[in-house]
Amino acid sequence: MPDTLELISLPGRGRAECLRMMLVASQTPFLDHRINLTQWKEFRRREQLPDDTKLPLLRVNGKRTIVGGRQIGRFIAERVDLLGSSAQDASDIEDIVATVESLEPNLAPVIRATLTKNFVARKDAWSEFKEKSLLPVIAELTKKLDGKAHFVGDRLSWADIAVAEAMSRFAHCFEANFIHGHPILKQHMMAVEREPGLARYVSERPMAQF
Repeated sequence: MPDTLELISLPGRGRAECLRMMLVASQTPFLDHRINLTQWKEFRRREQLPDDTKLPLLRVNGKRTIVGGRQIGRFIAERVDLLGSSAQDASDIEDIVATVESLEPNLAPVIRATLTKNFVARKDAWSEFKEKSLLPVIAELTKKLDGKAHFVGDRLSWADIAVAEAMSRFAHCFEANFIHGHPILKQHMMAVEREPGLARYVSERPMAQF
């Protein structure tokens, strides 16, 4: 009997969207449970989780709890064959995911301004994030892709989904035109989103603020 997986996250895409895409691409059934901050505080209290526990969170069979985007991603990637075909592949994939994840802390001011509808602060925060954090990472990722179809090996991996999702999220949520200046990553993003297991999901997912 397959495991019951429940992915718990805040509304929107955020760090959980890459995890959703991995599960969808591999046709792995899961419960997509999105909660607000009040519900999350109550969930932490009920489950006796530390106050500093952060979403996303994955429940396995209602018993095992995995916390954190990279920890959950590693668990999913291992079980659905998105971690390459060797130990070196796995290490290279994790390095790329870590590069993408390094952006998240510096994105926080943009998200806060978005949620409070402070659009002047949002514009300023996004500009600072883009110049100081995002553009150097884009340059690094473009160099690593180096004209290949996939970041590691010759098939779709966690790294491909992580990069494509981040580029898509930034374009859809914060600045539609920024991706056009980075044609290599734009082409990669579009190819990932056209994957047979993902195309319908991507076309039908709701709009999100972050």
